[in-house]
Amino acid sequence: MNSRLMNDTFRLLQEEWSPIAGIVLDVPCRDMNRMADVLDPHQLEPKRQIVLMALYSLLYMAQERHQDCSFSNPELTKHILDGDYLYSFYLQLAVKYRETDLVCYLAPVLKRQQIALAEGRWVDEDLTKHFETFLCDEFNQKQAGRAM
Repeated sequence: MNSRLMNDTFRLLQEEWSPIAGIVLDVPCRDMNRMADVLDPHQLEPKRQIVLMALYSLLYMAQERHQDCSFSNPELTKHILDGDYLYSFYLQLAVKYRETDLVCYLAPVLKRQQIALAEGRWVDEDLTKHFETFLCDEFNQKQAGRAM
């Protein structure tokens, strides 16, 4: 595990985080490690690695909050509001750090997931695979641009 990447990611999130949101950062280490494994071979600048890890963390937590939404859950409203806050925070950071191409790429995936959750279906989709595909596509586009 790249502990420096993890620490820098949590530091970035905490700097931007609204303390009144009352949400605890809680992404399991195995999922953070999986995302770090996705980022590692792409030779990204350290700052971009931190931003992408932060965006992944926000999406992961939002998805987790929205997974827990059932009418019998006494925390239903909190889960919905927390998940919505995390999604909006993801968008805010993505715009701030100029990752709008990623937002456009992930939008159909996230919308499909949100629809499934609204219909009461469980979403068990690994977001890291979508980040990996995005980074590979981005690399291939840069290579094609250089070849011309």
